[in-house]
Amino acid sequence: MLPAYVHALEAGWSPNTVRNVAPEQLAAIASDADAFIAGLTTRGGTIRLHDGCEVARLPDMIRWIIAADRPERPFVGSINLRWQEDAAGRPVTELPSHVLGHVGYTILPEHAGRGYASASLAAVLVEARIVGLPFLTITCDAGNAASRRVIEKNGGRFVERFVAPFYGPGERLMYRIELQS
Repeated sequence: MLPAYVHALEAGWSPNTVRNVAPEQLAAIASDADAFIAGLTTRGGTIRLHDGCEVARLPDMIRWIIAADRPERPFVGSINLRWQEDAAGRPVTELPSHVLGHVGYTILPEHAGRGYASASLAAVLVEARIVGLPFLTITCDAGNAASRRVIEKNGGRFVERFVAPFYGPGERLMYRIELQS
């Protein structure tokens, strides 16, 4: 599946919706593909934000979205779940100010509108329950109607409109998905 991921990166897709990380990921894969893959599931370390500062990497799960029904172009996108933990290693719902929500996802444009994001978010909700999170917050740009539909289809309830100055002047929407009955 790595070649399909590389193809998406080379075509200009980035798993990060805030900054284009494709060039650095392509360089990391070229340098040591096994280390790159291992790094997707490794805990700890740091990440670089769009402003250049480095922060501690949160516990997370990164999942590639694969279309079994499209063997000629199986890589569809990615989705991740992130959270913080207390000193005892238990999940907490609060997030640092540089993290807008517990879930982030991005779909390659040619696969948009086919239900892959909705199905992937549904699968991540199962994983979030296993982690022990009672709810998730998910945000999207105010003008992203497709993302709003994905979130709402998975039980997202609108919380508020807000601006996150760290990410620019654009208005965003915050949703909450309850995970416990």
